[in-house]
Amino acid sequence: MFFSVKGKLNKEKEMVRGKTQMKRIENATSRQVTFSKRRNGLLKKAFELSVLCDAEVSLIIFSPKGKLYEFASSNMQDTVDRYLRHTKDRVSSKPVSEENMQVNYDLAYPFHITTSIQK
Repeated sequence: MFFSVKGKLNKEKEMVRGKTQMKRIENATSRQVTFSKRRNGLLKKAFELSVLCDAEVSLIIFSPKGKLYEFASSNMQDTVDRYLRHTKDRVSSKPVSEENMQVNYDLAYPFHITTSIQK
């Protein structure tokens, strides 16, 4: 951090993070690097959630080329079966529109995804 003569923070010289636009990354190399980093981060967070909160967590990721990555804090099949039992009644009785899914997502995750800006 840099301070001016009066002791106030000079934000012009500090590295800041900017908002990432949620759109497809056109450069194939950058897209692959971002996928790998975010996949690893997501797997790490899933593990941490399962350990810290004693939560049953299962995560399934398919790469753009179809490669499977997964994490399960317990038996994956048991967790999937449990999920299907819990959603069976909800799916058959109440159709979920894309708009409702976005509203639910925004309420559950009210923060902004950011990444560092490189020049």
